[in-house]
Amino acid sequence: MEIYLLAAMLLLYIVTAVALNKNLLRKIWLAAFVIAFAVTVTALSFLRFGNQEVMMNAVELSWYYILYLFASIMSILGVINLWLFRHPLWDALFGKSYEDDEI
Repeated sequence: MEIYLLAAMLLLYIVTAVALNKNLLRKIWLAAFVIAFAVTVTALSFLRFGNQEVMMNAVELSWYYILYLFASIMSILGVINLWLFRHPLWDALFGKSYEDDEI
């Protein structure tokens, strides 16, 4: 399943890279990253605060712990990066394009 998603995203990137200008391409993929980050943080919070008891064996429990650990690390690093790069992020998503000034 993951290979299909990766192939679809790669194909979508190639199509958008050929069809769109560079500024719009950056806006689309940056917005997709921010949305994916928000969805990951939301899913992680549901996993953390849901308190659902699931019966798993030791192998499944270790894989879920590793996934939870890396999702937590990615969420924290994402918040730090969003804070550090908030002005360039705002300019990239909502700022005026330099290509719009050229005739």
